[in-house]
Amino acid sequence: MKHVLFLFTVVLILLAACAPKGTSASPSAPPEATTQPPPPTDTPTLLEPMTLTSAAFANEGDIPARYGQKPFSIPHLDATFVCTVSQEGQENVSLPLIWTNVPREAKSLVLLMGDQMNYAYPEAPADAVFSHWVVYNIPPSSTGLPEGVPAELTTLADGSMQGVNNYPGAYQAGYGGPCPGPNEKHLYVFTLYALDTVLDLPPGAEMDNVKVAMEGHILAQAELKGYFLDQ
Repeated sequence: MKHVLFLFTVVLILLAACAPKGTSASPSAPPEATTQPPPPTDTPTLLEPMTLTSAAFANEGDIPARYGQKPFSIPHLDATFVCTVSQEGQENVSLPLIWTNVPREAKSLVLLMGDQMNYAYPEAPADAVFSHWVVYNIPPSSTGLPEGVPAELTTLADGSMQGVNNYPGAYQAGYGGPCPGPNEKHLYVFTLYALDTVLDLPPGAEMDNVKVAMEGHILAQAELKGYFLDQ
């Protein structure tokens, strides 16, 4: 009898060992994240905004007398164009300028200096500007303009070209310094433009012609403001 019970027990153990066991599916690993390359873009590559500064004065500061126009009086149209000077040392020397962060895509730079007329004369249109300096086709590799750029309408050594300002006669070429009316304070704005083209203009262009030529080609711009007071 004991022998039979022993065999019965062995059979039960063998049947238990051979019975199918439940299986659980191992969780599948999540798919690896894939990084898609950014879509192509024609936006200019700028690490930081383009800047324009001068060693001669701080932004929204006073422009030193040295950079003001020399006194003159010459017939112009039906009147006499007069520049009276009350500050000593006005030499009509162009200001030194420095810029940074020009877009890599730039093909040329333009520098415009204008007297914002409605600052001193509120009745003037908001966009009224007396042109003082026009420089275009500046190489994009340049980092600024030195003090005392020659007042010439020929192509400069680096390929830059100067236009005419709004002074009459012999005072039109290149830089024409500030000369506000007696006891007047005027606002002068220097604007640097980075363009995606080289302008098809000869030396001696007017500011308005330069503005028209660069329409649709501006990649970036920067401003520097200064004041000049005839004391």
